[in-house]
Parts: sequence; structure tokens; C-alpha cells
Amino acid sequence: MIFLDSSFVIALADEDDQYHEKAVKLLAKLHTQRALSELVVSESVSSVGSRLGVKAGRTIFENLMYDSANKTFFANKRLYERTMPIYAKYGGKLSFSDSVSVRLMYDQKIKEIVSFDSDFDHVEDVVRVS
Repeated sequence: MIFLDSSFVIALADEDDQYHEKAVKLLAKLHTQRALSELVVSESVSSVGSRLGVKAGRTIFENLMYDSANKTFFANKRLYERTMPIYAKYGGKLSFSDSVSVRLMYDQKIKEIVSFDSDFDHVEDVVRVS
């Protein structure tokens, strides 16, 4: 299983994104189950919607939520509480949303994240695929 970051999803959807071609090539190589958080869904839908319009945002939502290869994890108070030490450890270099992704990766024993966000390069036990 590999974790999806919003930077990958956004690049995949937006042909004008600097990483679009890389994202398309990476998608073709992802022959595994994919995991993401509801925060990745929110970031991706919001960003794509603001760049390309509401219809494109809705398409991203449907692709992320209804593709059987994707497993979406939903947050709760306990997950957020368990995320704070990760957020604090990296001194705010990881956003809270990215820290939630890392917490979920640790919990699910997922080692790889597909992302164009280099902030993940400094996270223990996480390998960024880009």
C-alpha cells in the first residue's frame, strides 16, 4: 500500500501543474492499494476546484472516494491528539494535514508516500516517491 498526498492528486488533475507529466507517469506505476486521509481529499478537491472549476473538483472527489483501489481514512479527535507529537517533532515544517498523513502511515505500517512535497524527505521511516 502507498499513501497519496494532495500534491500528487492536484498535479495529476491539473495539466498546467509543473509536476503533471511526472504524476501521470507515476500513476501508471501504482499497481497497489492506495491510502489517503479525508484531509487529502479536502485539500485536493479545494485546490483543483479553485484552479479548474467546481466540476473538476467534483470529479476529483468522486475519483478519490469511489475508486476501489483507494482506502480513505477519516479523522477523529483521538487521531488528531496522536498527530500533535509528530507536528511538534518537525517544528511545523510539516503541515498539520501532512502530519496526519504521517500518523496514519505509521499506524497502517505504510512506508511510501507519493508526493511532490519535499517536506516528507525529512520524516523518519517514510520514503517519498516522486
